[in-house]
Amino acid sequence: MASVQHRFLRRKCGVINLEDIDSFMKRLASGSPAPGGGAASALVSVVASSLASMVSALTVNKRGYEAERERMQEIEKTAASASIRLRNLMEDDEAAFNLIVSAWGLPRGTDTEKARRREEIEKATLVAISVPIKIARESLGILEMASYLTAKGNKNAITDSACASEFAMAALRGSLYNAKINLKSISDLDKRTEIDAKIRMILDTGLDLYRNNENTVRKILA
Repeated sequence: MASVQHRFLRRKCGVINLEDIDSFMKRLASGSPAPGGGAASALVSVVASSLASMVSALTVNKRGYEAERERMQEIEKTAASASIRLRNLMEDDEAAFNLIVSAWGLPRGTDTEKARRREEIEKATLVAISVPIKIARESLGILEMASYLTAKGNKNAITDSACASEFAMAALRGSLYNAKINLKSISDLDKRTEIDAKIRMILDTGLDLYRNNENTVRKILA
């Protein structure tokens, strides 16, 4: 029964490749450390971006929202572009983890080998930090769109813009957790401090957007 339903959804929805989703979920649920929380956060952010696209599409030609048409068209395009980048970041996050695994597996029999191994681990770790930060930045952009959609978008889709905000915030937090856990492995203290400040700035900005949007939604739904 489930397989018949999946085939039906693939035919009707088109944009959803459930075979890919099923495959990803099975790998996510397996004992393998990758894909993990970073890639999952990117996927959650894809859902958030799709909801933002949906709300803008439901607003763009609706009577009473003519003044918002241009902005809604812009949001729809921006959200679609973010979705593509986030899908690529899902793969990048898994690849970054594999870079660390490869670096840890380098020989360390001589002092030269040990030095090279440390250098490669550090470089791989910086990549593994940069990818989830990119996911967080994309999620931050979606939070900004969701906030605007809540305030100016189709009021019949208020819960959809609210969900976009919830998912984007979850993705932002999750991706930054994954950046943060790798940060302690960086030996360069200046670099570590710089990245930590970047993480805090993204998180604080995201929380401000999220809380403001949540307050707006609650007032509208009260």
